[in-house]
Amino acid sequence: MERLFFREKIKRDYAPLEEGVMMDRQKYVVGVTGVGEGAGATFTAMGMAFLMGERTSGVTYAEGKPHRPGDVSPCGLLSVDRVFRDVKKRGRLNLYKKVNWQLCEPGKETEQTDKEGNGKNYRELPGKIIIVDNPVSFEDYEKLDLIVAVTDPFPPRIMAGLETYSRLREISQKGSPGHIPVLWFLNKSDGGTARREAERFLKIKFDYEQALLDSEIFYRSAYSCQQPYFMCEMPGLERLAVKILQSI
Repeated sequence: MERLFFREKIKRDYAPLEEGVMMDRQKYVVGVTGVGEGAGATFTAMGMAFLMGERTSGVTYAEGKPHRPGDVSPCGLLSVDRVFRDVKKRGRLNLYKKVNWQLCEPGKETEQTDKEGNGKNYRELPGKIIIVDNPVSFEDYEKLDLIVAVTDPFPPRIMAGLETYSRLREISQKGSPGHIPVLWFLNKSDGGTARREAERFLKIKFDYEQALLDSEIFYRSAYSCQQPYFMCEMPGLERLAVKILQSI
């Protein structure tokens, strides 16, 4: 019997990556959405995936709304590293730096609905923690366990995202139908006037904030074939990732 138990333990410890946490039926789905275009939802979602992947297993990044042709896509950002395997087919493992990357093919529209026509079913993707970068529609929010609302304090961006903001405020109210908790994340923060003015106008308190990074970091990371998240410390983004992991 001891040999049998030992053999089963070996099988569990050295199981293929397709098994275990990547096929876990108990999934936690986090939607990362921008309050307005260009707020930094993709930057935040990718950073969360990398930081969570360093601390636990079974993390999946899922591109929700396909990026527009001409935009810098996650696929393009990851491809600076030649180690990255560009596998775009949904449902297959595409592991890079301990994260499973489920991407859309740049420049091509993808199927936006599941078999029932209710929007993408992110819980069918391999992984234990699914980070959805920009869910396709407001209806998709109902499939999430948590929403991270990324806000840029630049006033024209806030004004452009008021429809999204209103919807997020509505579903974040406890006791409301379809209630989903929302974490408000301020990206590109100056830690001073911009934050105070954004909070005053939106009538919220940001849960976490990430300081505006020097553009040189992004250029150096691209030329050195690395991701910016490993080029400098990002305490705000790290605190957000750790908080979510602790709450699961």
